[in-house]
Order: sequence, then structure tokens, then C-alpha cells
Amino acid sequence: MTQTRSIKISYDLQPPEEASVGTNLSTFKSYAFPVPATNTSDLKEYYTALRESLAAAKNQVGDDLTEWRDAVGKLELSKESKPPKKGVELDDDEEEEEEEEEE
Repeated sequence: MTQTRSIKISYDLQPPEEASVGTNLSTFKSYAFPVPATNTSDLKEYYTALRESLAAAKNQVGDDLTEWRDAVGKLELSKESKPPKKGVELDDDEEEEEEEEEE
């Protein structure tokens, strides 16, 4: 009896509540990418098939996460930006002084 091999990927995202409102995206997905049966004595053939299945899995999950990034990113753009803290500039100057002292 031959065992079917596959790569299984599941994810359960927990985006901010604002992000999930108004999107048709699912926060939970589960995929199975079959690894085609190959001659078990030919490792090159097996790893080629495995690499193709992994590429398909990577592309699918990447596409899904890109859709979520775009949805959440649009919400981030609509938020008001906060002015930078005044102390941040001083911190950068202090770091430069320390570097000069080390040289």
C-alpha cells in the first residue's frame, strides 16, 4: 500500500478587529500540497518533486498573507500619524558622539 505524501499548512491569524471588519478574507486556512509519488531509489527525482510542492505552498500562503497585509496596511494609512518625540534626535546625537570617542 502506497502512502500519499503531502505538505500540510494551517494558519489562524488574529488581526486587529478593525482589520477583519469589511474584508472577505478568512482568518483561518488549511492547505495540503501533495508531493507526487516518485521512484524511491531516485533521490533527485524525489527532491525535485518535493521542491515543487514546497514552492506551491510558499506561493499560496504568501499570496494569502499579502492580501491581509494590504487590508491591514490600508487601515494603518488612515490612522493619524503622531509627531516624532523631541528626545529621539538627542539620542541619535549621543550615539554619534560615542562612535567618535571609540575611534
